Amino acid sequence: MELKYAEKRRDIRYPFLKTIDYVCNIPADAATYKAVTINLSQSGMCLYMFLSPCINEGHEISIQDTLPVSRQKGTIRWVDKIEDDLFKVGLMFV
Repeated sequence: MELKYAEKRRDIRYPFLKTIDYVCNIPADAATYKAVTINLSQSGMCLYMFLSPCINEGHEISIQDTLPVSRQKGTIRWVDKIEDDLFKVGLMFV
């Protein structure tokens, strides 16, 4: 019997490769950081982020670049460490 992956997302994600700038929505951090998007939907995105103060589940970021969706803020839902300073991150728009 073959088991298939059941898609749990409510919106289809499309490939979307772009370098973006973002800020961490935490007190006392006004720095701008870089990330690279992998895919995008109306409800979220997957991206590669480099080491920054907001690489934790539950942290909120604000994207500084224009995206082809209406939202620019998101909450980190999951984090996979790729290397010491590189992370694959799932972001849900808020």
